[in-house]
Amino acid sequence: MCYLRPMNAYEFDHYIDEAVKNYARELTKSGSCLEKDSLAVSQKAFSNLLPDGLETKGQFLFHILNETDAVIGMIWYGHRPNNEGFICDFSIDENFRGQGFGKKAIELIENEAKKHGIKKLSLHVFGHNFVAISLYKKLGYEIYSMNMSKEI
Repeated sequence: MCYLRPMNAYEFDHYIDEAVKNYARELTKSGSCLEKDSLAVSQKAFSNLLPDGLETKGQFLFHILNETDAVIGMIWYGHRPNNEGFICDFSIDENFRGQGFGKKAIELIENEAKKHGIKKLSLHVFGHNFVAISLYKKLGYEIYSMNMSKEI
């Protein structure tokens, strides 16, 4: 159905610019950050996580490919202390959503992480992303912390 392939340097260069912009938009949409500050906050987050870009130790970025070898998404996870990992970014292209690729990609990254000694895999999802929340719950991910707010 689908498989993972590590990103190469060329692909990473194209990924990173759009990823920083997307994360900035999500920060603004979630209310975590003012729009005027969101790009700088996003750039700092990516710089901290990937100081050496694709060559950053303990960070693994993959493209998700379908059975025809077309790139249909991406997934990135990194190692944390105590045999823990964290899914930093994950997306399935809009045209391929709702076809089981997301579920399969998460299963593949879990298997990949296990090969590297990871015993627990965590992730962050913005509260407005109901589709992703539903997927993660179906796959057994549980909420361990939650921020809440109300416009007044």
